[in-house]
Amino acid sequence: MNPHHIRTVFALHFDPHQGSPYWLERQRQLGFDVRQEIDSREEFHRLGPMDVNALRTRPITDFIPRSLHRDLPTYLLSETGGTTGDPCRRVFSPQEFDNAFIGPWLKAVTEHGFPRHGRWLFVGPGGPHIIDRSARFMARSLESLEPFTVDCDVRWIKRQAKDSMGFRLYMDHVLAQAMNIIGHQQIDTLFTTPPLLVALADLMHREQRQCIRGIHTGGMHLDPLTASKLRDQFPQAVILPGYGNSLFGVTFPVAWDIGHEHHAPPLGLAKEDVFYVGDPALWLQLAPIPENEQTPQDLCASVDPGQRGRVIVHRLDPSFLLLNLAERDTAIAVPCPNGSIGLACIEPLAFATPRDRQGVY
Repeated sequence: MNPHHIRTVFALHFDPHQGSPYWLERQRQLGFDVRQEIDSREEFHRLGPMDVNALRTRPITDFIPRSLHRDLPTYLLSETGGTTGDPCRRVFSPQEFDNAFIGPWLKAVTEHGFPRHGRWLFVGPGGPHIIDRSARFMARSLESLEPFTVDCDVRWIKRQAKDSMGFRLYMDHVLAQAMNIIGHQQIDTLFTTPPLLVALADLMHREQRQCIRGIHTGGMHLDPLTASKLRDQFPQAVILPGYGNSLFGVTFPVAWDIGHEHHAPPLGLAKEDVFYVGDPALWLQLAPIPENEQTPQDLCASVDPGQRGRVIVHRLDPSFLLLNLAERDTAIAVPCPNGSIGLACIEPLAFATPRDRQGVY
């Protein structure tokens, strides 16, 4: 994240007359001119933690620079799934959406040999969740037909206790729709969450699984045991997981073997995916994990390689600024071949993610 990009974005959001109301309020509380004093990510901590409740409750235009309100008709709305509480909201300009979701996807497709020209099935949330739009753009970017889709109301399923009648009925409803499409269309590419993919695999015939050439998973961590099982069930498929969310975009695993360069993942993590950020507008910091919910989050420090830290999101877009946003996830810091720090063994932070709200997405 270079100083020029930081200064450009801060000039918009902290402009005293045409900036973002939320960030101008924060600047008044801090008592210094952010544009003059902060031009590196090492100084972001001086702005303090981002108010998650504000992202849930304040008008979305409070976060958009007034100078850009003329562009509101072109922006894409995005909402989170509500795992940690009421949904958070933001906007992306078309270019920011491309940078956050489609650019990283196309890079990963090339690195991992994900198949093109496929016939896709997307089983996941539509409505306010931007992942539905991402799925459509991802498929089209590979010269594929727009995906067949099965909509999941992820907020509803999170309210159902596991193994309850409501949970089973909803899963049956979603899976029946997916299997109807698989049974009548020539599906060769799947995009869904690991739990839904496992459930689908159990319902598909061997011949149907053999036809699958590409699988993209998102929404939840694909652990090595599940990945191994899926590779056995879908032997012809390239399985490409993603890590991201509706607020910051998506990241993809490091390809340790690219071209003539050969790199090896750290010992003990050979079977784990290591996700890296390739978007200059995004920094996923791994900060020390607080002891409990009442302990203030340390935003100044980053954990050393091999240590587990809490994901802190910093995304600097002209339309929307996210700084010091403490995520629900933790990960182990891993050095990547390009010199950046990747994220491995991603798992939810116990006190930030109620177990009864994790659902299947």
